[in-house]
Amino acid sequence: MDVPPELLVPSEAYGRGFCPHDAALVLDGWLRRLAAQDARGRLVLGRLARAFLRRHGHHELGFGRLGDYSRERIGLSARELQSLATVSAHLERLPRLRAAFVEGVLSWAQIRLLAAVATPEDEAEWLSRAEGRTVRALAAVMRTPPDGDDDEARFRLRCPRRVRLLWQQVVELARRMAGTELTQSQAAEAIAAEGLSARLPCDESWPATEAPRTPPADPDETRTVFAELDWSAIREALPDDVDGLDADANTLDPFALDARMRAVLRAMRRVDWQLGRLLRVFLDRRLYRLMEFPSAERYVTERLGLSPRKARALIALERKTWQADAFGTAYRAGELSWVRALTLLPIVAEPTAAAWVERAGAVPVRRLADEVEWALTVRDGLAPIAPPPAGASLALEDRQLCTRPEWEFPDAEVAFSAPVSVVALFRTAILAFAAHSHASLIEGLELLLLYVKAEWEGQPRHRDPVFARDRWRCAVPVCTARRQLHDHHVVFRSRGGGNGRENRVTLCAWHHLRGVHAGRVRAEGEAPDGITWEIGVRPGRRALLRLVG
Repeated sequence: MDVPPELLVPSEAYGRGFCPHDAALVLDGWLRRLAAQDARGRLVLGRLARAFLRRHGHHELGFGRLGDYSRERIGLSARELQSLATVSAHLERLPRLRAAFVEGVLSWAQIRLLAAVATPEDEAEWLSRAEGRTVRALAAVMRTPPDGDDDEARFRLRCPRRVRLLWQQVVELARRMAGTELTQSQAAEAIAAEGLSARLPCDESWPATEAPRTPPADPDETRTVFAELDWSAIREALPDDVDGLDADANTLDPFALDARMRAVLRAMRRVDWQLGRLLRVFLDRRLYRLMEFPSAERYVTERLGLSPRKARALIALERKTWQADAFGTAYRAGELSWVRALTLLPIVAEPTAAAWVERAGAVPVRRLADEVEWALTVRDGLAPIAPPPAGASLALEDRQLCTRPEWEFPDAEVAFSAPVSVVALFRTAILAFAAHSHASLIEGLELLLLYVKAEWEGQPRHRDPVFARDRWRCAVPVCTARRQLHDHHVVFRSRGGGNGRENRVTLCAWHHLRGVHAGRVRAEGEAPDGITWEIGVRPGRRALLRLVG
């Protein structure tokens, strides 16, 4: 489905003749149709994902972890892929709920909630309960948080670049200590806990004010709390290139399932960019207020069945497409996966957009994320910066960035989203170190990070020059494993391979034993940067991926 071109313009393009009431009705209708088509696409993707997960397809394709596969090939998180498969599996045994969803009576937000609790015996009762209720009320009945409505907060503190570099170093150290790829919020929790073991909390409070908490939902709330809107079902057909892709899913091999899931996602990205463009106009102009929705979050959840988090991401990507033409062209054409587009979001700008888009198509997601972090650290303020040369080392010189000048400008920031409790804990740790030394918040953050870094670096650990060179993680470019590391000989010793470091590389246990030695992964060349990796090797056919470095 293609939205008329005259509607796909940015909010500022609407002139004096803009009529909010008419625009609200027109845009709302198209948004509902796009959201319905997106939901139908999710169901197809869920069926394919279910067949893929049942066969542990990511292992056949040479990936040790589902999260690594889903990020690299699908552009979604493992949690999202598993959630889609779970909803699809539940609907197979709930024909009434499935029919209501296909007919457009239930939105994706509603069906996700209902599929988790309904059984074949009581699905009619649950369908009756959902009728007329808001998504928040339905979630309150089940005592389940709506999708994407987690109790999260945003931590943001402007600081000099050298403090941001220190933050990155300690986050990396936290990942090594934990032996897993921690998120920044998980690393912040570990850093705060370590810091508060040495400094008692103080009585100071964080200067920023928190947004008011949303009152608890009424389980009996109905859609009548909004304006007299048309809530009739919208049955939107699947795109022609998606319809039928889930046929015979259980008979397909993992390579075929991978290809079909990627085809579904390419079609869904065409829906996504149109959704983002219309949502931007609708929310920028606050047209949801004309429909008596108290907030944009309530509108996208109740009216469209989307999570607020996805809506915010769609709008952020939409804004960036108007600031960087090459990025917008690639995003609209489906050349950038969801994960790759979001990874580029903080760094891409008009002068360097083409280079970053080209780099995103040439390297794995893991390397792309590392390069974006490098660029955010070394760039001058907010000036555009091109990606580093292909294969270049991303190591930063501590002496250059960590020297404290007499006067510093906070030209960088430490920012992450986390549960409210984690943000509060991290702020408490910063305040404790700041109060102990009568320092500012920036200095408190620096003191906290320096203390934790010294503590963790002082812990005894296995000393292996190969592991240290490879940053204590699996060297397979699409793997994020940090546990159960093995020292692998690229040319097997049984075939005459030497014991020099150029013939040794760090592999996780899965890629060592079930990847390389099982024939699913092939490595040739010299470590660390001259190895050619073939992932998803199969007899008589090309490997799924071929990467260098």
